[in-house]
Amino acid sequence: MLLFALLAIWLGAKAWAEPEHSSAGLAPINPQGIAPLPFSEPAHQSARSKSSVRVPAPSPSAQQSTSLLNAHYATLSNYEAEGPYHQNASEVLYSLGLALQQRGQHHAAVQALRRAMHINRVNDGLNSLSQAPMLRGIIESQKSLARIEHVTFSYKQFLGLHINTYGKHDPRLIPLLNELSMWHLDAYQFDDSETRVDHLTSAYSLVVSALKLSDAQTSTDASTQIEVLRSAALINFFLSRHKGDEWSSSTDSFYSLSADGFATANPQRTRILSGASFRRGRICHERIVELTANDANASLYDKFQAQAELADWYLLFNHRTEAMARYQQVIAAIAASDQAETLHRQLFATPLLLPALRMESRPGAIASLFMNADVDISRRGWGKHIDAIEETRLPGQSPVNNKYLRYKMVDAIKGARFRPYFVDNKAIGINDATVTLPFIH
Repeated sequence: MLLFALLAIWLGAKAWAEPEHSSAGLAPINPQGIAPLPFSEPAHQSARSKSSVRVPAPSPSAQQSTSLLNAHYATLSNYEAEGPYHQNASEVLYSLGLALQQRGQHHAAVQALRRAMHINRVNDGLNSLSQAPMLRGIIESQKSLARIEHVTFSYKQFLGLHINTYGKHDPRLIPLLNELSMWHLDAYQFDDSETRVDHLTSAYSLVVSALKLSDAQTSTDASTQIEVLRSAALINFFLSRHKGDEWSSSTDSFYSLSADGFATANPQRTRILSGASFRRGRICHERIVELTANDANASLYDKFQAQAELADWYLLFNHRTEAMARYQQVIAAIAASDQAETLHRQLFATPLLLPALRMESRPGAIASLFMNADVDISRRGWGKHIDAIEETRLPGQSPVNNKYLRYKMVDAIKGARFRPYFVDNKAIGINDATVTLPFIH
């Protein structure tokens, strides 16, 4: 009986595998129904042991989770009996996809969400925005699977839906353009191909478009402007660090097309502009300081964080004297505040890998893939003696096992700076600091 159970589980997983697609379109949706999952899944057999596989007894939470999935399957069967495109089936498939996602079954989640999206397209139209939640769920699972090209293609669809609904000049596009620019920055750091620069030029074009839309609005809230300005500064930092002969690659590539009309007309122009990256980024940070200073809703932490990030910018470009002078100004202002101990601990009591704003780009966001390492950090903010590099996974997440991750972690630390660790208003070195670096947001 155990053999049959394991075979059924394997066949179910195979049927639920995420379909591959090219830039030309998506794989056909599997119209067949899906059998409920059993109450337990087989434990992975050790590579060093040839003992038989033992199926552990399910925990109460696992039973509850599987019962919920089986309830979704039963409800779905009832709707599908009335026809393959029953509108309510889309809602059930969407809930099923999210439930599978929470269990870490991302291949199965993507398939369920694709089916939900397909039913919505049939009932509401090809460009209906009702597909957006399903597509958002697909993107999150693809990120967890580190499917870089798949995520890029899905974001192209996601942006296309919003443009078809609102047009290219609607302020509601601002957060999405900013998010997509940050995705291209993730992809740029992950990509080792000759076309990786297209991610960088696309990120630049998208964030510039977001800034233009923001500047054209009189009602854009300060927090939205600040988020876009931070992204613009970050992209300028990577523009300044880009090396190689890839600038001549075409904007007609798959990645630039994912910007859906927002891509630059000439990457060579971006290369020329990269020479002014320090000045453009400094202007962005100075504007952030101004916005937070004038924002009645900004906390003391927000105001001091903006000032510290401006000092960070000087440090990143090796203007250490100016950076230290600005850090000292912030520390003195914090000491004079009524939250001195808390604010100092938040901003200066731990060395912070720069650019700091890359660590988590959205409040409450969790990285889909991140790495840890132990590092010695000098008082000047340089990292050395990098050790104990390992991938850190979320509950239920499978290891990516990308052979380049270790090298990318080392390169990221070597190419970055750290906000210095301050004790008694003096920058000092620190040994064996644990650094966490998100690779996919």
